[in-house]
Parts: sequence; structure tokens; C-alpha cells
Amino acid sequence: MIFEWAVRKKLFRNINHAIWFLMSVWLLLLTLAYYFYPDRRLIILLPLGIHLVALVQSSHATYIKKQPTETLSKDCIWFNAVMVGLYLILFFFLKYG
Repeated sequence: MIFEWAVRKKLFRNINHAIWFLMSVWLLLLTLAYYFYPDRRLIILLPLGIHLVALVQSSHATYIKKQPTETLSKDCIWFNAVMVGLYLILFFFLKYG
């Protein structure tokens, strides 16, 4: 499978990160679908919500509980924070741009 290959090549830390990355790409494509359906701005809120939940979960597990997990790490926090920022910028750019 392509995910296992990507982990062996050290592109991702584990398969869960590879799957999350692929899901994020699909969510980005969903958001770009907004250009084809501009009257449905709420399309952007779905991926924004998903990344926001992942950001809160990884922050809680990493900094508050300080529990070692394979999937929730500081990398997860940064990635989801960047994605939340990207979707917020995209949401407001499409609203006012």
C-alpha cells in the first residue's frame, strides 16, 4: 500500500499521519469545490471543524495530559493549526474577496 511505502521512506512518522494527510488533501479539494458552488460558503466549515477538533485533541493529549501517543504529537498540533489558519483565511477571503 502507498501509505506503508511513505512511512518506510520516512515521509510520514506512521500510517495514521499518512492517512490524516490524505484526508486533509481531500478536505482541501472539497473546499476548492466552493469555486464551483460559490453560494455554498458553508462547505468550508466542515474541514475547518475537523481540523479544529484534531487540534484541540492533540493539544489536550500532548500538553495537558502529557500522554505519549503515536498519532497525537506536536507535529499534529502544528499541522492542524496551519490547516485551521488556512481554512480561516480561505473562508474570509471568499467571503470578502
